[in-house]
Amino acid sequence: MKHMQRSQLMRLIRPKEFSTKILPVMLAIAWLIAPSPTLAQLPGIDRLNGEIDPESDSTNAPTVVDPSAIDKSPSTRLDNFTGLQVSRPINLSEYRLGPLDSIRIDIFNVPELSGEQTVTPNGDINISLLGPVRVAGLTLGETAALLEQELAPFLVRRIINVSLLAPRPLNIAVVGEVNRPGTVVMNYTGTGGTVSLASVTQALRRAGGTTQRADISNVQISRISTDGVRSVIDLDLLALVESGDISQDIILQDGDSIFVPRIADARLAQARQVRDASFASEQSIIQVVLTGEVNRTGPQTLSFTRGEGQEGNPFATVTRAIQQANGITELADIRNVEVRRINANGTQDVLVANLWSLIQDGDLDQDIQLVDGDSIHVPEVTDPVTAEYGQIAKATFSPDTITVRIIGEVNGPGSISLRPNAPFTEAIIAAGGITNDGDWRRVELYRISPSGKLTRRKLKADLDLAPNEDTNPGLRDRDFIVVRSSFGANILNTVTRTLSDIVTPITLLERLIDD
Repeated sequence: MKHMQRSQLMRLIRPKEFSTKILPVMLAIAWLIAPSPTLAQLPGIDRLNGEIDPESDSTNAPTVVDPSAIDKSPSTRLDNFTGLQVSRPINLSEYRLGPLDSIRIDIFNVPELSGEQTVTPNGDINISLLGPVRVAGLTLGETAALLEQELAPFLVRRIINVSLLAPRPLNIAVVGEVNRPGTVVMNYTGTGGTVSLASVTQALRRAGGTTQRADISNVQISRISTDGVRSVIDLDLLALVESGDISQDIILQDGDSIFVPRIADARLAQARQVRDASFASEQSIIQVVLTGEVNRTGPQTLSFTRGEGQEGNPFATVTRAIQQANGITELADIRNVEVRRINANGTQDVLVANLWSLIQDGDLDQDIQLVDGDSIHVPEVTDPVTAEYGQIAKATFSPDTITVRIIGEVNGPGSISLRPNAPFTEAIIAAGGITNDGDWRRVELYRISPSGKLTRRKLKADLDLAPNEDTNPGLRDRDFIVVRSSFGANILNTVTRTLSDIVTPITLLERLIDD
């Protein structure tokens, strides 16, 4: 009841009369009967949260803080941008208020003016003795100082604490090389004297992660200060990935725009770092086109998921694309595979992958990582090296099977599927072996050379032969095998056909006579 009467009384008295006549008397009585509190006796007052020093001389003129004099414009250089450099929790003294922030104001021994406030969309809070007070863009400490200045005519002991109850959500625009460009909403989480603020990498993850064409060394943050000045902050997230430079993962402010450009360097030195970064896309799908000496030319869709392990598809490369196109042909020049890529400026770059170095020396750099829109061309070899074919056939980008056709004196003539570079005798076995009329010493292997010339080799189907390029060569796709009849079988077949030519007319005449 006493508090209610006092509150009603304060509303009836004009501020000037209250401050010049009644308030000094009330405060004088309170000064005589109440001991001066120490800092430890003031619960909830934190020097980092915007307090006024209780040991300051109350008889001196209050310190005036001009909000317009507070430098709120962000620096455009990271070297001077020390206030917003880390993504880990920071002290609330660095937090700047904005619309929808929920705060609590505690004015010592004046509960009528204390309480919870929500910053309005205009950036104001409402104080009963003052009306709207603009606090948008101020820190908690600056807000406390501003209230001290404005309430100075009504206060003798200027002890004001402003604390953050519930931070507002952030609206951040993310555009460029991310999988889901647009506006993302980021939420703060605050406990005690710290608040976990939203960082650049968190916003990138919320936007679906960066694409493989992202230039993470030149990320730009566009920020508008409270006085309307736009500034651009350049970030090198590649330094964050490579050397752990957390200063590049700056704290975001409401209304920031993040732009992730497309990489201009066709060789994509960042490709593997981008793939493994925590803010990269977990799953991606790209479209590429294959031409030349592959078994299935045309557009291909490659999907890959980060973190699936050895059985997963961690990223898209040249060999993966060739595998999906059913492998190379036997005419492929694997030393000069071309990857054609359109850069951000519209120019085209051609990267050459030497897949022979990949399988011979283990040079992983030759297995170029692909990006959306790449075109892969596998040229035809002009001077094939026969001795290398066996090793190429074992490569993962070679086809899993080849097709060979076999005719003549075998039990199962026709087309058969074999593993690449399978020995010639394996085809004989797969065709069911040679018939009784067949001659294992009279077998012919036909093959079309890269120049288009048809070659023929005479071989012996000795099933005990070890693989050998001279006597039991490895087969290639579309090879043609003919197994000839033996000499005795040819004579027998000739006699049989001759007798058949004689007997058949006689038999026909006998039937006509009988009729």
